[in-house]
Amino acid sequence: MGTVMSINSHDQQPLRMLGFLVIGLLVLSGCKGNSDQATNQNLPPSTSQPVRVSSQNADAAEPAIATSPDGSVYIVWVNHSQAKQSDVMIARFTGDGHMQGAAVRVNSQPGVATAWRGDPPTVAVAPDHTIFVGWTARVESESGHATNLYLSSSRDQGQTFSAPVRVNDDLKPATHGMHSLAVGNDGRVYVAWLDERNIVPMKDKKMGAKTAGHHMESNRDVFFSSSTDGGRTFTLNQQIASDVCPCCKTALASGPEGSVYLSWRQVLPGDFRHIAVASSADGGKTFNKPVIVSDDQWMIKGCPVSGATLVAGTDGRLRVLWYAGGENTQQGIYWSESQDGGRTFSPRELVASGFIQGTPGLVADRLNIPFAIWESSSGGTSEVHASHLSKATELPRHLIVGGGELPVAVAQNQHVLIAYVAKDGDKQAVWMKTIGRFAREG
Repeated sequence: MGTVMSINSHDQQPLRMLGFLVIGLLVLSGCKGNSDQATNQNLPPSTSQPVRVSSQNADAAEPAIATSPDGSVYIVWVNHSQAKQSDVMIARFTGDGHMQGAAVRVNSQPGVATAWRGDPPTVAVAPDHTIFVGWTARVESESGHATNLYLSSSRDQGQTFSAPVRVNDDLKPATHGMHSLAVGNDGRVYVAWLDERNIVPMKDKKMGAKTAGHHMESNRDVFFSSSTDGGRTFTLNQQIASDVCPCCKTALASGPEGSVYLSWRQVLPGDFRHIAVASSADGGKTFNKPVIVSDDQWMIKGCPVSGATLVAGTDGRLRVLWYAGGENTQQGIYWSESQDGGRTFSPRELVASGFIQGTPGLVADRLNIPFAIWESSSGGTSEVHASHLSKATELPRHLIVGGGELPVAVAQNQHVLIAYVAKDGDKQAVWMKTIGRFAREG
């Protein structure tokens, strides 16, 4: 197991500065954007005091985060109340972590949103600064679990949102979730999700001896749609894959020249559950045959509640970060990359061994230096850890927040902003920390 370097612990009150956050990051050696030629140095960036994002009286969870071309950072989360009433909220921050104005509710009809720790809302910002938020809402049905997937947009820095647009085009109530969102350089909006419109429900079936994670459910299909008019209308829904793990989040990334990458956890014969990636070179009109990123040999008759994260760099590399467990492989977080548009992937590299919760996050700065963040557990307490990626043996990982859950992160200028969930008495709250100068130009 990699070395754990304790940086800070979360407290219910703002923390005092505890010195320097030491993260060994890749520093370019005369070739910007190429991690293979980077050297490992100990850099001394500072870590900010935690800033509370959600309001004092809210029970808040499920954060998501995105950057804007104007330097702003947007954090989205869900406020939960009694009787299953939930609202999607958004707040704007400067690139160095200062909150701008009050939080705003995204869903126009209060209380209709739905989310859980494996399926948070999504957020992305277009080149013209339009903010897009993907979220799900309850639908009345016999099963009681049906949802519709919506996209809301704001053109005034998140102060107001237009009426939500439904993305899924099926009419019979069904579940639509584990969704992902991306925006291309041309402003095209991409949405992917797991869909059960064609699925026969699996009733009252529980996990077997080799199961873990979420309760057993029928496998899902991956669906995809896009918008060329700023999220006002969407293309006919397109089925991309079937026999997909039902509780593992999808992932989307938009690359140069209209390329689109879509990921999910595929259920293979024998109950092996491996990360798959499909790529499109025509803006999502068609997708190539899916590729299994790594033969992890993870056999599990259940749902890990952990998908992959994709980053399509300006250096032409597609990086994938995911968790794998099982008896035939070392349990931990792994990464791989493709340099040919998602057709082939490099052998996986271990980031950190051990069990993790949820879907790990992957950040790349403007120099394409990759940075991983995830939730793990120590002595029954959740922790937020981070490490950079390198084609080497397992590297030191760094404790960023003690008592933190569900971390998400973005890189903005020379900062990494991390949103996470932490207990506040009998409720949960969304917090944010800023890591300063996490990368240095070589």
